[in-house]
Amino acid sequence: MCEPCTPDALLEAVRGLRVAEPDLGFKPLLAKLREQQPGLGAATKEVRAALAALKAESEAARAAAAPPSPLPVALSLACIGCARLPSDMDDDREKHPICDKCLELKLPTTYLCGRNCPANPGAWELHGVFHKKVRQRWKAMEDGGAVQQRDRETAEGLSRYAAQTGDEYDELLAEGVRYAAKDDWRKAGKVFREAIALRPDEPTAYANLGAALGNSGHNVEAAQRFLEAKERLLVGSEGWAKATAKAFAMLEREECSKMAKPEWWNDEGLKALSARVVRAAPNDEVTIQMRAIVLSGLSSAWEAGPRSAAVLKEAAAHYERAAALCRAPAVRAHNARLADWCRSAAEQGGQS
Repeated sequence: MCEPCTPDALLEAVRGLRVAEPDLGFKPLLAKLREQQPGLGAATKEVRAALAALKAESEAARAAAAPPSPLPVALSLACIGCARLPSDMDDDREKHPICDKCLELKLPTTYLCGRNCPANPGAWELHGVFHKKVRQRWKAMEDGGAVQQRDRETAEGLSRYAAQTGDEYDELLAEGVRYAAKDDWRKAGKVFREAIALRPDEPTAYANLGAALGNSGHNVEAAQRFLEAKERLLVGSEGWAKATAKAFAMLEREECSKMAKPEWWNDEGLKALSARVVRAAPNDEVTIQMRAIVLSGLSSAWEAGPRSAAVLKEAAAHYERAAALCRAPAVRAHNARLADWCRSAAEQGGQS
């Protein structure tokens, strides 16, 4: 007859299975535990206790890593040219002049110490290029108002839920989505930052802030916020998959090329992660797009190895699936072209 195991031994055994196969449900996990280590004599109650202990450990780690103070309402009060704060100036100003174009486009507030910044005279012109890129992206993503309508419906649902709960965090989420439905990314970002300050352990506001920043062209911070949402969501859940895919979409952009990357940012890591992501959210355009890009290797954001004909055919199928789900004609056409390229490369025997 097997000796009962100690709680610590059982905890480590459960931890090992969770790391090796994080998508396992409770019953399959219990069966594998009993199969692999029959000497543990694990009972259902003890395994549930071990899982609860692991969850408590994870929550404690996230709490320890949480920012010590609320996130700023604006991206920064510093001049985008010379990085000087208003307090660094000699004219007692409280704020630098706000970019008029950012206000017009309802983007998160950007400041310049003046049109002729002494440390970076070309900053104003470069910022004009930034505006141009944002407008180009909006044009490419134009979908006839489908996303705006979805956001309006989401905001209405969140408002009803917040009215029932009377919870301030729920009210802030609803308010932020209402602004997003109006393409007011400046106010949406401000509200989502307030929600994060109120509940730094909750993932939704991080993901929503990431979306507002991404739509505003602030891709570096958007990537950070999506990664923070990912870390606060249950691994293997649909929300985790969507946050991961959106973080990938930001990290792949040129603006994030110098940003420190997660440990999975390599060819093998991305192949494994994208497979789990699309498995967790198989009908989401963004997760399918991530899988397509990783399988095709058509990105300079990481060093991709050669792709076999079979892998390229799978990439083509994912590009076609992403195109079918996309409502933006320009993006749909782009994905269709990439699918054709992958199939053509596959017919030639793959990449060497």
